[in-house]
Amino acid sequence: MGRYLDEVDWQIIRILQKDGRTPYLTIANELGMAEGTVRRRVARLQEEGVMKIVGVADPFKVGLNTIAVVGMKVERHRAESIISELQEMPEVRSISVTTGNHDLIIEVVLPTNEELLTFLIHRLSEIPGILNTGTSLVLKVAKQNYSWTPPRVFDEEESP
Repeated sequence: MGRYLDEVDWQIIRILQKDGRTPYLTIANELGMAEGTVRRRVARLQEEGVMKIVGVADPFKVGLNTIAVVGMKVERHRAESIISELQEMPEVRSISVTTGNHDLIIEVVLPTNEELLTFLIHRLSEIPGILNTGTSLVLKVAKQNYSWTPPRVFDEEESP
């Protein structure tokens, strides 16, 4: 099970999800606590890998006009090595291990459809163990939200 986060941790995360550049003093004032407390909590959340603060660019606005979702059937005994190879490819934005029709689903971001074709035919075909793929082009991103929290945060006594 993951690390337990208290309500203050979640409040800090919620504020930073809206704007990762929010000054610690602003967060502290909003939550009624010392700036040093906020600073220490953010540092701990980052050190423990609970949270990252990053800049996210809109691919379409920076010339990456082709976004595709590629589902893959793979030889399961090679799944880890396939994932390792995919992780090294800069055009692969995310990799998910899934159930259902696909064993892996990746999101690929490239400048053009031609480069997607090259990626599918040449790059993926070089990886042993990929049995087949199914590709869907993303025509429009209707919602992209990095701001999420659990529906209810439990008190420590209620923690599952």
